[in-house]
Amino acid sequence: MALPRRLFLLRLTILVAFCIGLAMSPGLWMGPRSYPQVPVWSLLPPIEGVVAVTLYGVLFVLAGLAVIAPRARWPIAGFLVVIVVFCLADQTRWQPWVFQYSFLLAVVGVADGSSVAPVDDLQTLNLARLVIVFTYVFSGLQKINLNFMENEFSWIITPVTSLVPTMATPLDALGFLVPFVQVAFGVGLLTRRFRRVSLAVAVGMHVFILAMFGPLGLNWNDIVWPWTAAMAVFDVLLFSSPDDFTWRDIVWNVRDLRHGATVALFVVLPALSFFNLWDSYLSSALYSGNLTEAQIYLSDLGAASTPGNIRPYLVHTSENTNVLNLQRWAIEDLNVTPYAETRVFKTIAGDLCHALRDRNQLVLVVKEQRLFFSRPEVGFRCAQL
Repeated sequence: MALPRRLFLLRLTILVAFCIGLAMSPGLWMGPRSYPQVPVWSLLPPIEGVVAVTLYGVLFVLAGLAVIAPRARWPIAGFLVVIVVFCLADQTRWQPWVFQYSFLLAVVGVADGSSVAPVDDLQTLNLARLVIVFTYVFSGLQKINLNFMENEFSWIITPVTSLVPTMATPLDALGFLVPFVQVAFGVGLLTRRFRRVSLAVAVGMHVFILAMFGPLGLNWNDIVWPWTAAMAVFDVLLFSSPDDFTWRDIVWNVRDLRHGATVALFVVLPALSFFNLWDSYLSSALYSGNLTEAQIYLSDLGAASTPGNIRPYLVHTSENTNVLNLQRWAIEDLNVTPYAETRVFKTIAGDLCHALRDRNQLVLVVKEQRLFFSRPEVGFRCAQL
């Protein structure tokens, strides 16, 4: 397949998958929503009402223009500007698929397939390959923890083990191998010798994930379904070609400034997440068992004074104890998982504190889990938020 056509199909896949994700999460972008917006800077105004609806609609128009226009650069640039504006106004929009699609669009949008120098198109494809390879590598590394190996993986394979209980023990044992297999095929995609088998394993993994999370499996977090399918398409477009590229072509290219940005965002900074110095969602940690978790606890008095649109998400667990599960709240309200960082959880809890008649009736409990330097559970009262 010619390089310009491969680039076009890659750009088309990103745009279609991005728009499907946007269409599946309208509450995240334009509301109405009960889950608070968490801006990067507290003085930034929220994007809501007519402004949010207009910007949301503009995204689909620009995506369409990027597909049909002879030169896709300007529609893609406009699309990314709107995404950045949305994301500055709410960190919950920094979903892993939003981050990955946005960067890939920025890379691919620079090369719209009209370059007269094939080497430029090949460098663009190699940048996309670098993103995908290190997404797999860090996703595997993030899973090297007992929470994933003993709990998270066992939950993921529930659709199989519930049908065939005798398979539970051998399949659970696979949880200890999965992280290393994922790192191995991520690295294997860089090599000529192991590229074909690594491609087959990568695509097979995405088929397995779709089966487990899909409507016939857990039927959970459907926003990741199109991302999982898109990743399989990315794999085929980027690693099944006869192009003669080596690991050095992908990993080492000091002459391209885009390469430096890619290495920083997908190689260097994700490594800092192991030490809690970079955000987990920007480091391929989704469903790794290695994320910060939080719960909000309210007394009966506190629960009674919460806004009416939040009460459906409260669960009365014991005498004078009510739990607001942030993951359930975000998924049911926005169709995405919470942005798993302490600063975000504190802002959300602080927003709820302002609605209570007695601010002593709420406690936020946060547990930060990382590969290194995980922290024990910490409680925050409203006065600390």
